[in-house]
Amino acid sequence: MESIRVIMLRNWHFDILDMGHWQIAWELWLNSWVISEPKEWAFVLIIISFIPLWFTGWIALSLVSWGKVVWFILSLPWKLFKNFFYKPVKIITTNTGVTPIKKKKSYKEIRPRAVRSVAAGEHREVSQMPMTIPTVSPALVTPQMTVAPQSSVATERESAPKNFEHALFKFDDNFDDLDFDIDSFEIETQKSKEKSTYGSAQSARTGSREEEDDDYNTSRNRRERKDSRNREDNRRDRDDDRRRDHDYERRNDLSRDRNADKRDERREKDRRDDRRDDRRDDRRDDRREERKDERSRNRNNERRKDRVSTVPIPARQPGGSCLDIIKQKGYEVISRVTIKNTLIDYVGVSGDRICLCILDREPGDWLADEERFNDEEPLWFSESTHRISPVRKIDLAKQVLLDKLSNAEMNFIVDAFVIVQIGNIINAEDMFEIWDELNINVTRIDRGTPKEIKLFARTLSEAEKSIPASKLDKVMKLIRSMS
Repeated sequence: MESIRVIMLRNWHFDILDMGHWQIAWELWLNSWVISEPKEWAFVLIIISFIPLWFTGWIALSLVSWGKVVWFILSLPWKLFKNFFYKPVKIITTNTGVTPIKKKKSYKEIRPRAVRSVAAGEHREVSQMPMTIPTVSPALVTPQMTVAPQSSVATERESAPKNFEHALFKFDDNFDDLDFDIDSFEIETQKSKEKSTYGSAQSARTGSREEEDDDYNTSRNRRERKDSRNREDNRRDRDDDRRRDHDYERRNDLSRDRNADKRDERREKDRRDDRRDDRRDDRRDDRREERKDERSRNRNNERRKDRVSTVPIPARQPGGSCLDIIKQKGYEVISRVTIKNTLIDYVGVSGDRICLCILDREPGDWLADEERFNDEEPLWFSESTHRISPVRKIDLAKQVLLDKLSNAEMNFIVDAFVIVQIGNIINAEDMFEIWDELNINVTRIDRGTPKEIKLFARTLSEAEKSIPASKLDKVMKLIRSMS
């Protein structure tokens, strides 16, 4: 209600708790108040809907369990204290990895008692093991021999348990495995045959005791063999587990190392690509500016007469025609200068421009490649050899010269020329775009080919103004100091 009251006061200066305001609104309604503007429609809709909204808010707040909210606020400090300051004591248990071996019951404890019966002068024994005892023939049994077995059978019947179980073996839950020794059957059969030759009751009693002792010894030996086999199996299992764990860890280490090497290679490649892209962007911007200036100069040069076609090119010494062209264009020439470990054959200097010229005198067919591979310099290839790209050499020299001129506060436009004299560039048409991006002029004179490469005389622009002698001396000292 308070929020609706504030909205009405701020927008329409109408107080819903003031009866005077309601009286004014009622009078307007009776005077046929025409609702035409959106603000008036909003006023009427809020007046109509604020009572249902008020009841809706009341019902929504009544559904909140305020008891839980109050209890959460009261218990919040204790929960914060418990989370940040209270640390329960952890019980550390050590696992040795050895499974305890349960002690198994002895053979005498798990086997049932023997049941003996006498009928028709024949003695028959139901024993623990699944073996048959041959019966004694009536001809060998005397009347005195039948008394003792009857008494022994009677005592055994008295000592026999009341509840007879028909199971041949009585197993315990902890007795999981039972090995049968087949050799014991043959031993017991031989012993029973030897005992059957004697007919005395004393021998029958002693024979039964010996059989029990032999059974006990056989079962004990069998348990010992079984325990030794179990221990050997456990040892082999532990060795296999350790071996598998070791192999798994070694494989994981190798895979981690390979993944780390691959990530490092990708990162290094990305950094190289970023640096190359940055350099290309910088060069592209510089070339745009230089091309703008060059277009303005070319418009002026087009008005002049092309005098290069009438200039005779002397053939008496290599490079003579290149020197003559530079001089005819109005440049002062500096010969054989070393910049950035690169020999520059001619440096043409005018009032506002410096031209670096490398004369390529290598004969034969060459395949140009201006891309770097594995941090190696770009190479030009022939059928039998290769060499560093002269375009790359003059580009580095140009950058160094620009830095020196900027440090010396000299403003010059630096042009770079590679002049092919007697060689042939096979893929020249494919390299024009790359050379333009590098802002390097690849030209030809004399027997340089192919013909798609522009002539040096037509590419070199004329000097617009000559350089004063004092300024030329400074430029010469600066260039000579870089050798």
